Amino acid sequence: MRKFSTGFYEVFERLMNLAIWNTIWVIHTILGLGILGWAPATVALFTVLRKEKREESEFPKLRTFFQIYKSEFIRSNIIGFFLVFGGMSLLFTFNTLLTMDLWIRVIFGTLLFVVLVLYVIVSLYIFPVYTHYQTTLRQHVKYSLVIGLAYLPYSLLLAIVVVGISYIYQLFPGLILFYLISFPATIMLTIALKVFDSIEVNDYGVVQGTFNE
Repeated sequence: MRKFSTGFYEVFERLMNLAIWNTIWVIHTILGLGILGWAPATVALFTVLRKEKREESEFPKLRTFFQIYKSEFIRSNIIGFFLVFGGMSLLFTFNTLLTMDLWIRVIFGTLLFVVLVLYVIVSLYIFPVYTHYQTTLRQHVKYSLVIGLAYLPYSLLLAIVVVGISYIYQLFPGLILFYLISFPATIMLTIALKVFDSIEVNDYGVVQGTFNE
């Protein structure tokens, strides 16, 4: 009974922690007027969650979040604009293809699908890579793509997780208020860290860069 109570308390504590971080993320996203706030807030969130998962419990969490938000504001927004512009470009291209002849849709649709897969892979890994490796922005994108392609089963798992969480949010919209970004972020980071640990242990040479502390 005591083990059950302890386990229930730990789960409740984790859920409360995620709800708090989600609120902090929303506040900082609003402070950046949405379009300028979501990327640095996401980088800051992934940074804090990564430190927590590395069992670095003794660190000023809120101060760390705010410091990362400020110091990475410009760099993270470049990544954010890259993701937003890339997604909008793919959507525009897809809508344009629908108005063209069938043979054009087949040929360019296949190419568009390949580009979409690569874009999704980069999107899934970019923030975990950003907070794990100390490299240039170009290297962040490159590492995200290379790691995603080298570990396709994990990439597929990440995609399934994101789709699954989105479906759960559709069934229970109230969860969005408390866990919009914090819950998928912690699940994605858990999977991504397993990939990074595998790379470091096996020394596959997939990436070459220093690690964030």
